[in-house]
Amino acid sequence: MESQKCVLYDRDCIGCMECEMCDLDPGKVCDNCGKCLEMQDYASIRIDGVYDAQGNPFKRSSGRKK
Repeated sequence: MESQKCVLYDRDCIGCMECEMCDLDPGKVCDNCGKCLEMQDYASIRIDGVYDAQGNPFKRSSGRKK
């Protein structure tokens, strides 16, 4: 069985739950409110490509031009 990697540090997960704590209020468990991200009412991202599970780029199948 492969151990889970820590998302904050370069080590295996030790179950400390530090990754679940709020960045703004260390006594609170993160509830994904997004206040720490300093985002506006909306946000957008540009998607340059989509890849399958093997890392191969998907080809456009519709008649739309890039």
